[in-house]
Amino acid sequence: MERTDFEQWKAKEVARLLALVETERRYYQEMVAVLPVPLVVLSADRSIVSANRAFRQSFGLRMEDLRRKTLEQILPSPQLVERIRDVHVHGTESRDLLVEHEKRSLRVAIVPIRNWDDEGEAETLLMIQDATVFSTPAPVPVPVSVPAPEPVVVAAPAAASPVDIPAIVWQADAATLEFKTVTGAAERLLGFPVSHWLEAEHFFSERIHPEDRSATMEFYLSAIERGGDATAEFRAASATGQEIWCRETIRVTAKTVTGVLTDITQRRQLEQQLLTAQRTDALQGLASRLAHDLNNPLMIITGYGEEMLHTLQPEDPLRGDVEQIMGATERISGITGQLLGFTRRLANPPQSVDLCAMIARLQVPVSQSKSLTLEILPAIEPVWASADPVQLESIIHALIAAPEEGEEPSRVTISCGHEAIFEEIPEATLRAGLYACLTIRDAGRSWAPEKRAAIFESVLGAKESTAAMSLARAYATIRAWGGDIAVSSDPHGSVYTIYLPLAEPVQAVAEPDPVAIEPPVETPVVEEPAEQLRETILLVEDEAGIRALVRKILRREQYNVLEAGTAEEALSIAQTHPGPIELLLTDMMLPGMGGRELAEEMRRSVAALKVLYVSGYTEDESVRAGAFPPGSKFLQKPFTLSVLVGKVREALDAEPVS
Repeated sequence: MERTDFEQWKAKEVARLLALVETERRYYQEMVAVLPVPLVVLSADRSIVSANRAFRQSFGLRMEDLRRKTLEQILPSPQLVERIRDVHVHGTESRDLLVEHEKRSLRVAIVPIRNWDDEGEAETLLMIQDATVFSTPAPVPVPVSVPAPEPVVVAAPAAASPVDIPAIVWQADAATLEFKTVTGAAERLLGFPVSHWLEAEHFFSERIHPEDRSATMEFYLSAIERGGDATAEFRAASATGQEIWCRETIRVTAKTVTGVLTDITQRRQLEQQLLTAQRTDALQGLASRLAHDLNNPLMIITGYGEEMLHTLQPEDPLRGDVEQIMGATERISGITGQLLGFTRRLANPPQSVDLCAMIARLQVPVSQSKSLTLEILPAIEPVWASADPVQLESIIHALIAAPEEGEEPSRVTISCGHEAIFEEIPEATLRAGLYACLTIRDAGRSWAPEKRAAIFESVLGAKESTAAMSLARAYATIRAWGGDIAVSSDPHGSVYTIYLPLAEPVQAVAEPDPVAIEPPVETPVVEEPAEQLRETILLVEDEAGIRALVRKILRREQYNVLEAGTAEEALSIAQTHPGPIELLLTDMMLPGMGGRELAEEMRRSVAALKVLYVSGYTEDESVRAGAFPPGSKFLQKPFTLSVLVGKVREALDAEPVS
């Protein structure tokens, strides 16, 4: 357009044209800013004109760190500087560079561009990618790099195009929604070649999954009508029929719609796993609190009920009433036991497990053989994971449980391999990196969306929910090993993906000859004479009713019982009592100082003190795992009086810890 043409325009029209140009400029700047590939624009002296977020994150920089800096200060390399200078001078792009920098291999593409404000000023655009791509490695990948005094630039065997980005960038006609241009990873992300995007009629809507199509298209048509920017997340239908979660941002101008589409399937999975973890953690806390609040009154009812039964004659009509009360109490105690079982960490210590060898030995139980078909897919190489093999096998059997009555026969396929997590989400259960994976595909059973959200949250195990309880335990166990389970389901079946930390491979050890193993020699149990049961016990319990009941039973067993309601009161009694205290019987949860801290304080003066912890609730992870201090025992509320007496004797008879 000639300058004389502008002179005939009105000032308002020129202002609108300039505003349109500026809007277009901001659009492309914003598009570059959110691309996941590091991009940086350099001036003629290689100072940084602009850089997107991915570039700053890749080199650990803030926006203010880029001011008045040159590329050499961030990525020092004489060879790279020389190549940039050559591109700037001759205007010929260079795509075949590998740069070694701080133990990283970087692939660099350099493209000459023109300054937006002054086309007479040349600039250069650099696209920098990590040349180390996740692949299926040896069982435990060990990155190898050779540090050098200066970064070395070598020719790459394959060039990376600036448009070869992990996204699809497209333009479509705003009126017909027919695609006009498509660049990026179109075929890699959705499986359709560019020609299909450009030629297939109605492909703009057909690429969207049928269940999301109507709502997404309604949103897009509304956005096109009002103009500007819009962002949608939806499931896309790939060429193979796979559901792929996508995030797409569009910008609408007068006649054109431009969009950027990225695959967010993994991000959605990690967000769902984080939500599941948060829900189960909250539910575990609630279950622990409920169990504690129920256990204390149950202890009082159970204890005094047993005492009443001891005093009633067999023919007494009240005996049947008391037995009914005891039976109901026992059922409630079972519920509190299930609540506590949901909160406990029952995972065995992990060890190196060859997943492929383990699943190759799996067998379908005879009871399930008619309703379940199991197929094990062979693996290319061993996959070593960190887990307990016995518990992991039980978890797999829980996930491939036979269909329940009324369900169709199920076909289950199991495979193992390595899988990379590329997304880094704050507080996610899985960090970015490589994991060992077990994939279980059940072609018969599916979960409704509302049930899938709570698949690992079964707290109470009624007869009809045994399978759900097994899944809850499986989830807690895998989380304790540092892994996680992802679940997807549709009307055709379900897929469970178990992520486990990688482990070092171990050499096979020959099993010993079973004939050579001598049976263990049983040591006869020698009962202590009754007259020795005269030790002094310090009872610490903040619930007065339970404290009175336990004191009564222990004194009936000829023990010398001292009692306290708080840890501070117990310390005062211990300091003033003239004789030795052989056993500290304390609740874990006390007002103020807890039971563990009380025991540690008393052991400073009595090193051989024996301790019996009692609790119906605790947030101490070591207690949940059964890891108690040496010389101590643990008794779970609620308990019967006979169990209490036996546990006290066991604690007193234990060998002292030096």
